[in-house]
Amino acid sequence: MINLLAGATIVKSTNDLFNDIIPLGRLIYMVNQKKDRLLNDYLSPLDITATQFKVLCSIRCQTCITPVELKKILSVDLGALTRMLDRLVCKGWIVRNPNPNDKRGVLVQLTPDGAALCEQCHQLVGKDLHQELTKNLTAEEVATLESLLRKILP
Repeated sequence: MINLLAGATIVKSTNDLFNDIIPLGRLIYMVNQKKDRLLNDYLSPLDITATQFKVLCSIRCQTCITPVELKKILSVDLGALTRMLDRLVCKGWIVRNPNPNDKRGVLVQLTPDGAALCEQCHQLVGKDLHQELTKNLTAEEVATLESLLRKILP
């Protein structure tokens, strides 16, 4: 019998290469994806996505913010953010006001409906999301994980 695989080169897929080079990055990415899927599940009754919720929360934390500042906070493309802001304006959750410090710029702010929705989302998600993400960890492991992840961040 002839061994057809003798001397054959095995080519790894891009995913395998990424996992080999940056396994921690891949795990963090996968956990983030799981968190977003759970968040979408929790928020679907309110007709809001995880991404929209993150934008609203970021605006809420700053009260009033420029799209460029928001782009930096969320690490997203400005074009994609502009389209997202357009959708949020159409839903009545945010407004764009002229920026008094920049005649060409705008400031983004939550409407009363947007602020109420943000609060409703926080109430709905509450600790449930955290508990769901950490259900297979002990309290000590959760504390260690949080500590280690904080060390990675600037």
